[in-house]
Amino acid sequence: MTERLRIVFMVDHAVLPRGGSEQHLVWLQSNLDSERFEKHFLVFSQLDCPEEMFPVSPLVLGRVFGNAKFSYLKRFRALVDYLCHNDIHIIHAFMPNDEVLACYAVLFARRRLGRSIAIVGHRRNIGYMVGLRRRIMGWLTRRFNIAYLANSRAAVDAALVKEGIPRKRFTVIYNPVSRSRWEDGLASPVSRAELGFQADDFVIGSVATIRRIKGYETLVRAIRLVVDQYPNVRLLCIGAVAFPEYLDELRALTAELGLERSITWHGDMDNPYRVLPLFDLAVLSSYSESFSNSVLEYAAAGLPIVASEVGGMSEMITDGVNGCLVPPKEPELLAEKIITLIENPTLRHTLAARAAETAHSHFDESAVMRRYVEFYENLCGFQRKAKE
Repeated sequence: MTERLRIVFMVDHAVLPRGGSEQHLVWLQSNLDSERFEKHFLVFSQLDCPEEMFPVSPLVLGRVFGNAKFSYLKRFRALVDYLCHNDIHIIHAFMPNDEVLACYAVLFARRRLGRSIAIVGHRRNIGYMVGLRRRIMGWLTRRFNIAYLANSRAAVDAALVKEGIPRKRFTVIYNPVSRSRWEDGLASPVSRAELGFQADDFVIGSVATIRRIKGYETLVRAIRLVVDQYPNVRLLCIGAVAFPEYLDELRALTAELGLERSITWHGDMDNPYRVLPLFDLAVLSSYSESFSNSVLEYAAAGLPIVASEVGGMSEMITDGVNGCLVPPKEPELLAEKIITLIENPTLRHTLAARAAETAHSHFDESAVMRRYVEFYENLCGFQRKAKE
């Protein structure tokens, strides 16, 4: 019998069912080999996502003890007890704000277990949310030997500059192309007719949560310039509404620019791969990204891509080779690049084919999972031996 490595994924608060971090956590729980790893999932405070979306059933301490401030100590003790009772080897704090909990729980658990527990932190953005609270948490965790994962080199650079975390403590593992998500989505595609598009419409698509950092106002202003030359262009925006007031502003801007007929705010979709085949061109106008799942999915679906040159985007897209990159917050330049691709179908097809090759060769989920297995096992110096 082979001993398994026991790992607990921990979050304080899981919010967005379609969020990149939550989706990546689902992917890890689904694909990490159960014969080699005993997987646990603990939510310290609150789970706002459907519990059934997670392959590993979560223990939500906030449900047991409540989320009030006076219950914090009870939840913390329960976390320490959980680590000890299950003899955990690794605690993976999936969000940066979870690291203080993980570090101090391990400090108490170590006294009872007589050994340490490896602590893993994760950086999946380029630091735009780093404020005073994060800096204080960084000071509180500085003494601990946290092993960090990042989904891009840009995220590593941001952590060094904004949080002072040395590069040597990081391992970069890129996001994967989820084959099951890809196959499930393409098996039940949405038709143009279902979304009200005509056969001769040129559909530009954007998949991103409705939040300011995604730069939708830049895209809307760019579409005004594009439609002036190509009235058959339609923009389809897919994404959960994280900030309703921001969507109201975007709708008002759409009306102000006379684009009500040209722009569709669809809202959330369970699997964006269902709609990607009807895109003629895919765009992401973000002001900040570490490594965009949306752009990776565009590429996997074989779409021509125009994206903001921010964060780790250039680690996936090489401008003019397998997609196009433009500076953020520049609607004129974005419109110019879109028009260039509308007018050059051969270029669109070439970029799309190269993007698909990049996605499926460099970000294959089997290769990405091998990196995770190697990281976790090396972290513990774990020797896989058969017990007699």
